[in-house]
Amino acid sequence: MRRHQLAIALVVGLVGGALVTLGSRRPWQPVDLVAGVGTTPQAQESVAGSLGAVILLGALVVGVTRAVGRRVTGAVVALAAVGVLAAVLTADGGWAGWRGAVLAGAVLGLGSGALAALRGHQWASMGGKYDAPGSRPAHESDPWRALDRGEDPTV
Repeated sequence: MRRHQLAIALVVGLVGGALVTLGSRRPWQPVDLVAGVGTTPQAQESVAGSLGAVILLGALVVGVTRAVGRRVTGAVVALAAVGVLAAVLTADGGWAGWRGAVLAGAVLGLGSGALAALRGHQWASMGGKYDAPGSRPAHESDPWRALDRGEDPTV
């Protein structure tokens, strides 16, 4: 079940971040056909777009970090989603489709971030295969270490 939670958090976070990022680039109010210009709350859209990028990238970081990193990243993603929610709910004007999409993406990002912050330390992490050489203990049977000691590992 824990592996499923990680996959759910990743997918929900990516979808939420994508909705926020894409939806913040579209006008949140319908275009006035008489005037020919749509009025958009520019400040809220730019804040939502920036925080949407944080949600999107944070969802990716959750997948590659370990226990403490996941909890911290999950908290950052959740806070970014709260910021998007505040921007969407305080924006002036009507509720066009893209504004609703940004709101839905923020809710998804909040769920993903909260899940990672609360349960991320229990999830499996990537193996240490690609860690830096000094970050894990060397085994005595490592042939490269034997060469460093001046021994011939082929004998």
